[in-house]
This record gives sequence, C-alpha cells and structure tokens, in this order.
Amino acid sequence: MSELVLSNAQMPDGRIADISIDQGIITHIGSSGDAERVINCRNRLCIPAATDMHVHMRDGPQAAKETWKTGTQAAAAGGVAMVIDQPNTIPPIETVENFQKRAGLAIKESFCHFGINGSATEHADIPGLAEAGVLAFGEMFAAPSSYGSALTVEEIRNSLKTIADQNMLVTVHAEEVIPGEIHSLAEHSRSRPISGERETIRLVQDLAPANAKLHICHVSGAEAFEAIKGSFEVAPHHLFLSYEDTDPENTFWKMNPPLRSKKERLHLTQNFAKIPVIASDHAPHTILEKSQPFSAAAPSGVPGVETMLPLLMNAVTERTVTLDDVIRKTVTNPCRILGIPVPLLTPGSRADLAVYADIPTKITGESLHSKCGWTPYEGMPGLFPVTTVIGGIPAWHDGEFTFGGGHMWKNTQTEQLRRKE
Repeated sequence: MSELVLSNAQMPDGRIADISIDQGIITHIGSSGDAERVINCRNRLCIPAATDMHVHMRDGPQAAKETWKTGTQAAAAGGVAMVIDQPNTIPPIETVENFQKRAGLAIKESFCHFGINGSATEHADIPGLAEAGVLAFGEMFAAPSSYGSALTVEEIRNSLKTIADQNMLVTVHAEEVIPGEIHSLAEHSRSRPISGERETIRLVQDLAPANAKLHICHVSGAEAFEAIKGSFEVAPHHLFLSYEDTDPENTFWKMNPPLRSKKERLHLTQNFAKIPVIASDHAPHTILEKSQPFSAAAPSGVPGVETMLPLLMNAVTERTVTLDDVIRKTVTNPCRILGIPVPLLTPGSRADLAVYADIPTKITGESLHSKCGWTPYEGMPGLFPVTTVIGGIPAWHDGEFTFGGGHMWKNTQTEQLRRKE
C-alpha cells in the first residue's frame, strides 16, 4: 500500500496517470493500487515543483518582514519545493555559529526544502562555513544593496580565490552605482544602469581564478548577457514589470537592480530563451517601510517566491513561453547549478510535485501568504497550484498547509539532514 497517490494527474506530455509515493519517493506512475491517502488531481497538470535559488527569508530581528514559516508557506503555495536563503541576514552568515543558528531555526520552521548560503565578505570564515555545510556562497555584493555592503576589488579577488579553493559556487550581485540623489523609479534605474551590470560582471569574472564557479544574480537587461561566461538568473519582476507601468515615485516597486523601461523589459523578454534560471529574489519589507517617500534610503526589494511560478505558468497558458522552458529554468537548471538531484516525474525521484489549477486567478496581496502582506503584482493573472507535494508530503493542498516534508540540503550534493523528530 502506498502512503500517497496523486490520481488522475495530467503529465507534461498530456497523458493521465496515477502517481504513487512512498517515503518521499515516487514509486510508480500508471494505474495505482491501495493507498493511505488519495488526492484526485481531476486531470490537472502536474509538474516537478520548483527550486528558487534566491530568497531572503528574513526572520530573527527582521521577523516583521518575513519568517521561515510564512516565507516557506508562501513558497509551497506557489509551487516551490526548495528555497536557497541568502546570507545578508542580521547577523550575517559570516561564522559557523551564525550558520548553525540559522539552520536550526529553519529546520524547526520550514515547510519546504532549503539550503543556506554563506557570506562572501572579508570577515567570513569561508573554509569553516564550507565544512559546516553552507550550500553555496553569496550573493557577493559588488555593489551596495539592502543589508549588503559593496566589497573592494581586493576583497572580491581574495574571497573568490578562497571560495574556489573550496570548490564551491559563489553567486554575485553585480551592479555599478552612479552617485547622486534619486527621486523616482526612472532615476533609480539610471543610477544603476544595465551597462554598469555588464561592466561589473566583466570585472568580477576577470578577478576570479580559472577554477571559480560563478553564478550572476538577478540580471536585469539582455545587453548584459553577452558578458556572462557562466550561469545567471533573471527575476520575475524584471520580466513582468516596468517602471513606466506605475506611479513614478512608487517605493513598493523599488528594488536592486531597478526596474527598467518598457523597451528594456521587452528586450529582456525577447531573449527569454537565453535565460538559464528564473529566481524570485524574494526580499520582503513591511508595508510601513515601503510607504516612505521615494529616496535612496527607502528600502529596496519585493516579495516574489509565491508568485514566480504562477506568473510563469500563466504565461504558458497565454503561449508566450513553453512549459518545457519553465521547468528547465525553475527546476532542472537551478538544481544542476547547485549540485542537487533534479526532481523528475519518474519512479525513484524524490516526490516534489505541483498540481496546477485549471484557470488563472487575479493576484492579490490579501490572498498571498508572505508576512509582508503585499505584492507588486496586484491584479495581474497567475495560475496557482492547488496542491504542492514536498518530500512526499502534501505541504499545500486545498488551502491548508502540512509541515514535515522539507529537508536541509548541504554542499555535499548528496547529504541531507532530515528533521529531528
């Protein structure tokens, strides 16, 4: 008898089948036998659940913005089975002690799989963090952003060499900031231009040793693609939003890198096929924090882990992108870059699955699960999952959450830490 069966699930190739699951693993796809629990998918589409390799889960002193519980519930409700937490936390993940405390909190609270990155700063204990089990390093700040100070050229060079000596991945926040006051989204965009991203990417790559493993975070313009030698990601807000679509001084739409013009956004979407990874850069702030007047001091960042897949899946229904592209950019490629086994719709694979609704709905901050309580995608259509299975557990089903399926992933590629009972 199986622990769980997803009956009448539509595979990506269109066939209808039952998916049998035991101990977190898919055991059979086809006709099913008896099961302790059966969820009837009613011929809805079932695909592997996503890995979001760029989130900021806040918590601790920043718990008013987000917690591991609320942020990973949002992930599960958005079809994401795994999140990779960035290290510019309070305190930052510069020491083994800080990493272990962060991991302990996540193990108790996370509703999905997770990994935690280590800081790539001059003060970080990079060898110690690697041994302790951080999944990767960075984002390394080559330009300042919220809770992250820019490193000097020497600090970047030294950190890249030390991380390369550990044979580990480093993710890079690459921007150039032009000094001066900013009073609007357009001015913010001009102060952190795409050309500056491109040149900073080149600089970081030139500073890196030959054996470095680099991944460039949240590239906001297609003109920067040509400079990138390794892997990179693009965030949904740069694909779906433009600063020309809202009030010029809308602080809720302020993030780093900034939103671009409609023309630049269109150029990015026209090059969608070249993008290896979509990652949310989920970076929530409270409504009060985002309600302040537009300025350089106003916090940058938007929530996005729950809306990333619904926006992309809606684009699939509109036939502007393909389902294969979405799976490759949110499941296959992130896992391969991180050295994590890719969840597949095949027997023997871990059971990380998302079953999607029949029709899109309007995105509203009120209906989402992030603690921050708002979204930059208000009113836009999204195709949301009705069920997300994580580690064989229906973590999200019919509007309710179940805890217990998530594992912590370390940099050993195969080692997992199951929660303590």
